[in-house]
This record gives sequence, structure tokens and C-alpha cells, in this order.
Amino acid sequence: RGRRRRGRSRSRTRRARAASPTPAGNGSYFGSGDHRVDLDTFINKNMLEARVAAALRTMGMEEQRKVMGTDGGENSFLLLDRVKNPNAVVMSRIRKLEAMR
Repeated sequence: RGRRRRGRSRSRTRRARAASPTPAGNGSYFGSGDHRVDLDTFINKNMLEARVAAALRTMGMEEQRKVMGTDGGENSFLLLDRVKNPNAVVMSRIRKLEAMR
């Protein structure tokens, strides 16, 4: 009565992000220090298809880090619970980097 209700999706999204564990434990993931481990973890955690994983593996290390978000940039490492299609997101990131070459 007279009170405005906050949208449910907005509040749940914030809680989910705050509660979701990340490998670094601090809300971000800048890598474990072993790039190969990070690459394999990214592919497995996001359940990427073989063709997407192969496209990612053919890139240089710095480009891979940008796609995975381990470079400290804007990209997120864990996609599975945040987007509908992690394969499409990763391929989009790869295409963007290829277009910048």
C-alpha cells in the first residue's frame, strides 16, 4: 500500500553475483598464474563446445587472456550462470579481437 516494490530480478542478480564463488575469492578472476590451467578451467567451467575451444586455443596468449577476462579487463571468466549461450559469447569476443587485428 503506497510502497514501491523493487523489481525481483534486480535484487536477485546482485545477490547471485555476491554469493557466487570465484577462483580468486574476491569477486574477480585474474588467473591462477598458470595460463594453461586457466584456459582449461575456462573451457570446462563454461562447458564450451569443441569448435569454440579449438578457436580459443588457436589464439595467442594475450588474446586468450582478453577473451577469458584474466587480463583484468571487462570480460567475465564465469559465463555459464550469467548468459544463455556461453559459446556465442566467447565466439563474439573472439570475432571482436580478430576484427581489431
